Amino acid sequence: MSRATRLALLVAAAVVALDATSKWLAVELLSGKGRVDVLGGLFHLELYRNFAGPGGRFAGHLLLISLFTILAVAVLAVMATRVRSTAAALAVGLLLGGGIGNGLDRLLRAPSPLHGGVVDWLKPTLGSGSMNIADLAINAAIAVIVVAALISWMRPAAPAGSTPASGR
Repeated sequence: MSRATRLALLVAAAVVALDATSKWLAVELLSGKGRVDVLGGLFHLELYRNFAGPGGRFAGHLLLISLFTILAVAVLAVMATRVRSTAAALAVGLLLGGGIGNGLDRLLRAPSPLHGGVVDWLKPTLGSGSMNIADLAINAAIAVIVVAALISWMRPAAPAGSTPASGR
């Protein structure tokens, strides 16, 4: 197994563990509390069960969301075995961990398998949607992809006929 693949799988495992632990704590500590303001109302914690997918766009299509999540996780798992760079490993690991974290909720939480609601508990602003660690990991993966692309774009191109080892 390559170093990049190990990194992707380690990142995914860390995201899944953090996400599951944070959701367990949120359910235990926030149930029945409503909105909890943090840092003088700058940030909010509020327990919410998301049955509608990202941005509420798939309301009423729980099975479709669950099946798409399973497909996405399978594709990302294959991609994790093929990553070659550190940036790709980080991005795929974050996406895979986020997909597994939210996918486990859809598969295992009430009301039934493939129809469960994702536990969201972070609410950055009153006007924003709720999220969780898995969602943050997915957003972080996008940031990694954008930064890696910008770095690659800004790097000067190697002269024609040169190889990385020789520098010619």
